[in-house]
Amino acid sequence: MNLIESYQSNRIVDGLHTVAQFILVFLILAAVNTIAMRNYKRIDTTIGRDFTLSPQTVAYLSQLERPINIVVTLSDKDNDLGIRDIFYDVKSLLGEYEYETRKNGINRIKVDYIDIYKQARKARELGIDQEDSVIFLSEGAKGPKRIIPINKLYRLANNELHEFLGETVFTRSILEVSLSTVPHVYFTSGHGELDTQNFTSGLGISRLQDELKSRNIGVSSLNLASSKKIPDNASLVVVPAPKTRFLPQEQELLKTYLRRSSGRLLILLEPGYQHGLDDLLFEWGILTDDAVAVETDLNSVIDGGDLMIRRYTPHAITDELLKMGMQIITDRARVVREDPGRPMDDSLIVTELMATSDQSWGEKNYTTEDVPNYDPTIDLKGPIRVGAISERKVDSSLGISIPGGRLIVIGSSNFITNNRIQASGNLFLILNSINYAIDRIAQLNIPPRPIRKVKLDLSIEQLLLSRYLIWLGPPLIVGFFGLIVYLARRQ
Repeated sequence: MNLIESYQSNRIVDGLHTVAQFILVFLILAAVNTIAMRNYKRIDTTIGRDFTLSPQTVAYLSQLERPINIVVTLSDKDNDLGIRDIFYDVKSLLGEYEYETRKNGINRIKVDYIDIYKQARKARELGIDQEDSVIFLSEGAKGPKRIIPINKLYRLANNELHEFLGETVFTRSILEVSLSTVPHVYFTSGHGELDTQNFTSGLGISRLQDELKSRNIGVSSLNLASSKKIPDNASLVVVPAPKTRFLPQEQELLKTYLRRSSGRLLILLEPGYQHGLDDLLFEWGILTDDAVAVETDLNSVIDGGDLMIRRYTPHAITDELLKMGMQIITDRARVVREDPGRPMDDSLIVTELMATSDQSWGEKNYTTEDVPNYDPTIDLKGPIRVGAISERKVDSSLGISIPGGRLIVIGSSNFITNNRIQASGNLFLILNSINYAIDRIAQLNIPPRPIRKVKLDLSIEQLLLSRYLIWLGPPLIVGFFGLIVYLARRQ
């Protein structure tokens, strides 16, 4: 074999060695990645574990009944820097929801980011027209939908973003749209009640109906005078401010529904009207005096004379109002309190939910045109209770307390009309009352995530120095090590 042939054979052998090494390295990397994909662990190294979902959320996600599509109409290219920060908070959190629901390469929760203007066709197909929102969809545009504006994702303190409520809001929304059974709420009619089909500002409650439907809750009207019983699919019956008395047989239907069917009833009452439900209320330990709450505390009255209710008893219905410091704004309120003469019944739990200030009183002679004056012999001394809930617990033979019926009574209805429902805590109160009544308040003990801000106060000289260090530091470091290598190689 001559020298040329020997050289050529060596080149071929070296080439084969190179190919073999490449294939070997590729197989090793493929094996490592396969093992890593099947056996891996993610570690959240942030101080507040900002990218870790709570065990409650993980447990709920593992039991999802149907796939959920989440559409985000925020953008990281928004001119508003605050919107960009919110976008990154939302994206980081929703990424964890996607990760937790991924199985065999398929996500039960899918997140899409769209611009409703640039992607107008896709937005129309999904039935979405709200910008700066997070929308939860089930079964496409025709299925249950839940819309979360960005102002519901944060808790403010001193006009600044203080806590991020995203996980609680997102988990609750996923639960609402994923349920296979849709709760149904019936609003009574025939007594001059507020109407869900009325779109006027002061007398209609069509906005409340829209809010309920957006939360996957069915809404219908119910005329008790022509009904022999409460519908079987009724999750809750709402009596929204009757102007005339219920007939005895209508009251009996409601009493039977509460007592025998462990039904749920929400009654909104206005002063000056006889409702005809006295026997039902007595049976459930609630008294509704025909008296109007008169408020003299200037901190509890707004311009125009509207009443501001700001005192609450801790309860699942009012906890959110307490934490966020929100008030109920209405025109007037009727006394609703625990009946001191109610029957002794250990299974009945009555809780007074709301009250006016200590400077208020319950005015019984409110039909005259005279200026209200507190009369201790007739009127009720403040604070005046204007809302209560009565719950019946049934103990089984196994010693387990089973939820019975629930009756919620609020001494005002004006706060849910179309022109007021968005004011302060009004929407929170009515939705929390309905959700609690139908067992839809998930007891999510998920702590909010505090927003940590790092602020550096630098003088102009310090700012210029840091800028020069950033510009010149890396090249100087590289050059220094290059010089050391050069000197070492010369020696």
